[in-house]
Amino acid sequence: MNSLIMALAKGTLAMGLFKRGGGHRLAYKPGADDDRSYDPAPGNRYAHLWGYEDTHFEFCGPRLVRITGSRYPLAGYELPRFVPYVEQMVGLTIEPEQMTEPVPPPPLAEPVRNEAFMAELNEHFQPQQMAAEDQPRLIHSHGQLSVDEIYRIIRGTIPKRTVDLVVYPHDEQQVVALVEAANRHDVVLIPYGGGTNVSGALQCPCDEPRMIVSIDMQRMDRVLELNRENNWAVVQAGITGKQLERQLGAEGLTSGHIPDSIELSTLGGWIATYASGMKKNRYGNIEDIVLEAVLVTPRGQVRSTPINPRSSMGVRAGALAFGSEGSLGIITRAVVAVRPLPEVRRYGSFIFPDFASGVRFLRAAQESGMRPASLRLTNNTEFRLGHALTPRPTRRQALLAWLKRYYLFNIRRFDIERLVAATAVIEGSPAEVRQQEQTLRRLARSVGGLSGGAEGGRRGYQATFAIAYIRDFLNKLGILGETFETSVPWDRIEPVTSAVAQELPELCRAHAVEGRPYLSYRISQIYPAGVCIYFTMGFSGRGLDEPEQTYQRIEHRLREVILEQGGSLSHHHGVGKIRRPFIPRSHSPSAIEAVGAVKRTLDPNNVFAAGNNIFGCVEVAKADDLGEAVKTDVGERS
Repeated sequence: MNSLIMALAKGTLAMGLFKRGGGHRLAYKPGADDDRSYDPAPGNRYAHLWGYEDTHFEFCGPRLVRITGSRYPLAGYELPRFVPYVEQMVGLTIEPEQMTEPVPPPPLAEPVRNEAFMAELNEHFQPQQMAAEDQPRLIHSHGQLSVDEIYRIIRGTIPKRTVDLVVYPHDEQQVVALVEAANRHDVVLIPYGGGTNVSGALQCPCDEPRMIVSIDMQRMDRVLELNRENNWAVVQAGITGKQLERQLGAEGLTSGHIPDSIELSTLGGWIATYASGMKKNRYGNIEDIVLEAVLVTPRGQVRSTPINPRSSMGVRAGALAFGSEGSLGIITRAVVAVRPLPEVRRYGSFIFPDFASGVRFLRAAQESGMRPASLRLTNNTEFRLGHALTPRPTRRQALLAWLKRYYLFNIRRFDIERLVAATAVIEGSPAEVRQQEQTLRRLARSVGGLSGGAEGGRRGYQATFAIAYIRDFLNKLGILGETFETSVPWDRIEPVTSAVAQELPELCRAHAVEGRPYLSYRISQIYPAGVCIYFTMGFSGRGLDEPEQTYQRIEHRLREVILEQGGSLSHHHGVGKIRRPFIPRSHSPSAIEAVGAVKRTLDPNNVFAAGNNIFGCVEVAKADDLGEAVKTDVGERS
């Protein structure tokens, strides 16, 4: 009998990757990509929280939660493992009675008005293109920084300074007129795309006396030109990723840029932050996908012509849009490389005995030259979160799960508290996909890994789009959490992850945090020289006199640890204001001064005064004084 169980268990788990049902063949027709992990339909967004009003986590019993709505594959199912998982991770009891409802924000201060500017603005914009009411002003004065912004706002604390007016341009001509008017009348402009940034980039400088105007770009959301012969599209910068993929998908095309925030973030925001998507391996990062961008500055448009696949003509002025974070001008349109939708899309997953084995697998995959669209490795904590987000199984599913566990833990002797998982998405022609499947299987076996099946890979990919809603649910339970990412060389993966994992509990003990801190991480992108590590950190704010300030101090120290161990300041979130104090560690004084010279040339009156990245430092300080200018940033944000 035992031998029969062993045979069944081994066959269930090791039946192979990408079996029938794990793949999806795509046809070239309007709306062809029907294998999305999110609903491409539009919807009403929350004013301040993440996502859409029809979707949220909620208790449906003392020990049960579910995701409402129908936008995501996980929606509508009870998740019986989620509450026990959270309790185990944070060492505290989670109950429905602990939920707090958002506190309505107080009235905003009267807006600053520049009458001469408003008179000129009225010549170019219709009344319905401008908003000065409290709600749009508050919405456009923050991004999605969990603790500094959302945690405070849902408890009724508004930013010290908010925008005074929101303007919605329809086209590039209106943007040019707006920038010229602001420059003439000494008005501050802050570009606004999807509002999804987690870097504090949309926060207004507290001591700014001038009128501050938010330029909401999301009405500039069209594909202006599609050039099939040259494989590019000219696209307005306010388009969201979801809108872009829907319009391209109707033509059988894709840009391939699929960030976690694709439903809400915009093309202009991707360029301004040097964004990266989940399918970077196949399609590239944003700087690989965008061939040219137009940046409207107070000194005119910055761009290069004509459009070519590559050129050698000196310093590329058009590259100034990348990483500008709203501090040089407004990105109005871009030329985006497009490709046919893949003929086949397949999912897969692998299980490894420990994180080091998984890293060896990723490195072997990178060195093989094979490029699955997405290949990600989660640590044990995040692996268990994925398990916690699975619905109540049917009898058949429960039996199969038992057989897999039996083989995994009783036969292969994997440790449940050390094992990790990798998920894969492969796209391309049938032959290309087949070859990559075979290579991944072989590489996984070579480091002691096992196939977890196609469905595990699909679920891991689908959960990405629903998981952002967890933050707002836990915020209402008093659990503060945020993500931060870095890129590191291959030989610094273990030192960086170990140092953060060791430092976090010590910091929480020093600050008298109740329960245990939560830390998960995953390797989300791989390169020949290293990887991106994406951390999620959180802890309970119960009993803390100043939970937000405590969180800031702990997070600040963890960023220091990452830099001390050889990690980068950011991989794809940008710098904004939250990481600005670390600029002197990442840039030489000459590099900082060079960027400052560009700022002073393109924006001599500091119209784009959001104060993000290097630009917030060089506006008020010389390079050799920069350390003094930025070292108090954390205290000022408190």
